[in-house]
Amino acid sequence: MTMKFVLYCRKSTESDDRQVLSLDSQEKELLALADKLGIEIVKTLRESKSAKAPGRPVFNEMMRMFEAGKVDGIICWKIDRLTRNPVDSGHLQWLLQNNKIKQIQTFERNFLPTDNVLLMSIEQAMASQYIRDLATNIKRGNRAKLEKGDWPNSAPFGYLNDKLNKKILVDENKAKYVIRAFELYSTGSYGFKEISHILHNEGLRTKTGGKFFSGNIHRFIDNPFYCGLMQRDGKLYVGNHTPLIAKELFDTTQDVLHNRHRPRPQNHFFPLRGFMSCENCGCALTACLKKGHHYYYCTNGKGICSEHKTYLRENTLYPIVASLFDKINIDEEAVELLYLSAKEETEQQTGYSESILTTLKSRLNDLTAKESKLLDTLLADQITNDIYGAKALEIQNEKATLSKQIADTENKHTKSISTLEPTKEIFLRCSRAKKEFVDGDDTKKREVVETILWNLSIKDQKMAQWQFKNPYSLFLKLPQNPDFLTLRKR
Repeated sequence: MTMKFVLYCRKSTESDDRQVLSLDSQEKELLALADKLGIEIVKTLRESKSAKAPGRPVFNEMMRMFEAGKVDGIICWKIDRLTRNPVDSGHLQWLLQNNKIKQIQTFERNFLPTDNVLLMSIEQAMASQYIRDLATNIKRGNRAKLEKGDWPNSAPFGYLNDKLNKKILVDENKAKYVIRAFELYSTGSYGFKEISHILHNEGLRTKTGGKFFSGNIHRFIDNPFYCGLMQRDGKLYVGNHTPLIAKELFDTTQDVLHNRHRPRPQNHFFPLRGFMSCENCGCALTACLKKGHHYYYCTNGKGICSEHKTYLRENTLYPIVASLFDKINIDEEAVELLYLSAKEETEQQTGYSESILTTLKSRLNDLTAKESKLLDTLLADQITNDIYGAKALEIQNEKATLSKQIADTENKHTKSISTLEPTKEIFLRCSRAKKEFVDGDDTKKREVVETILWNLSIKDQKMAQWQFKNPYSLFLKLPQNPDFLTLRKR
């Protein structure tokens, strides 16, 4: 009686743009082989899925056909097209030994129930071992890249893959949104959902033109890649790519993230809620929306306030707050002249602290020696592998952090002039604060106040007390028209 065969073709990837000819070429060659051998094919099965793990739906469908006695044999390109894992290998071999599968025909040879199972087992084991070796080699290659400071995967949002030079480059159009997300979250006043909304209004879009939701923002904040460190399997590596943010800013956001310093959900957004208190009783001022206007008033949490029924409307409050910025206002043309003068002086005094660098390198050498001693202790069977792994990971992470600090310190002598830029930004922020507050939307108003002011208190619908945050408070103590270098020394 003529046996009925299934023709099975498989390619490893599910992507349509890779191995696109693999299935077609397999089927063409196997049809020619079947015609030559006089094999009757009753069904052709094609599958685009890796065989390194059980669970292929088409393969499992074929196995059920054999168990039901609907077909007798398989024709495929090679045994490794059928299986590369021990679970499917055992299932296939069991059906063959029990005559459920009467023949497996490959392009090179055939397998029968009466054959010695050793040869088929060897071929299946070789296919399975190939997958294991491939995974090991890929992981080893990735570790080598990471240790050299190269990122082995696709660049995170805010960066681009330079495939020609095999480098990670900053995407200038997108990096600004990542920086903005870190700056907003580090204040502790914005949740991921609020940041997502702000960035969307400022132009951030996905590749398909959609919105970046809170989950995407969370991934930004939790990724040390943006401060120059690469994390893989719990281990940190120093990257060659350009950091988008400082390590200090990243650490600040992690403190906020892990301590869950997030604002309470609000039905309405009031730019100055949370920044002011009542001078009379010390309770916080809250806000409400009435007839399209914001009204601020004392919460009277202590039940003793006589002013909690006095409502301060936005068009009265905002000019009062705006007037505070007059105290630190500096002409922008003067800022530019001060900057150029300080830049020239700084270029003549460029340098960095050798003592700090020596201390960091000494600590790094100590850790290297400690790592070597830890390995000797393991080889001498004085500690377990688990203890060694935990201690080694701790040392490696500290070494990565120190290496990053050393690299930053060594670069200071060539980048010392860049320290003037933050100072210039402070001067410019002072000169623009009032205009940004007056002309900006509610989000911008909150950002300006949050950046510059704190401890605001209201009494009799007037500003009773206020303080400027550092470094803006320095402008109240400095002589008139302070210069850059004086401010930096403070």
